[in-house]
Amino acid sequence: MHWTTPENVASMRKAMDLAHSRGAQVCGFSELAVTGFHRMIGREATPEMVSPALHELQTHAAKLSMAIAAGAPTFGADGAIYNSHLLIDERGVTSAVVPKRGLTDPEATFFKRGESRPVGRMQGLRCSAVICREVEDVDVYSSELAPGSVDLIFLPAALRQDPEKPRTDPPQYVRDIQRLAAATQAHVVHTNWPNALNRPEESVDGGGSTVAGPDGELMFRLPSQASGVGVFTLGDRHFEWHPQ
Repeated sequence: MHWTTPENVASMRKAMDLAHSRGAQVCGFSELAVTGFHRMIGREATPEMVSPALHELQTHAAKLSMAIAAGAPTFGADGAIYNSHLLIDERGVTSAVVPKRGLTDPEATFFKRGESRPVGRMQGLRCSAVICREVEDVDVYSSELAPGSVDLIFLPAALRQDPEKPRTDPPQYVRDIQRLAAATQAHVVHTNWPNALNRPEESVDGGGSTVAGPDGELMFRLPSQASGVGVFTLGDRHFEWHPQ
């Protein structure tokens, strides 16, 4: 994560190029990947900043014929700002915008809660997103994503072990990811921020992105406390790791 939108977009393009060079057709990024998720979000989350950044990413996706899932602020006609995950297909067209509804109290002072969880197509797959702590809301996502209704769910997040509770292996949020996959019968690709900018000491629990299969099986976890690109085929239990 970087402090500015141009830095984040440059990092995202670099990751897309690397993934494309390894044969990837879809590239997933984390929550608010375009702006970063930090105390300067108010400075970065403006249409003037976000719109050209998204256009640049859409153009690059179309050039590579690569679909991407990326977090960015979106804006309502009434001035509302949403913490959204955008599903951009291989033509560079936004096929779905999933606004986060499971906001924390501090997030809700800036973002408006979403009211829908649409499904879009990327590379022929039916895709949606469950954002960060929404993975704990079993009743909500189960009512919206019926078993077999989607093929791939992105889970963009900054999830970590609860410091107030005993440490477990795997952490509780990994078990929640497995439960999400089993309940929806979909692949779940969790894209966790590897670093924290507001409180750098929390980076100790960053990374460790998790992939679960449609039966809830934990396929693998990417390295913790490390920034990089994991390249894999859905359904496989191994991956290539490219530090960044």
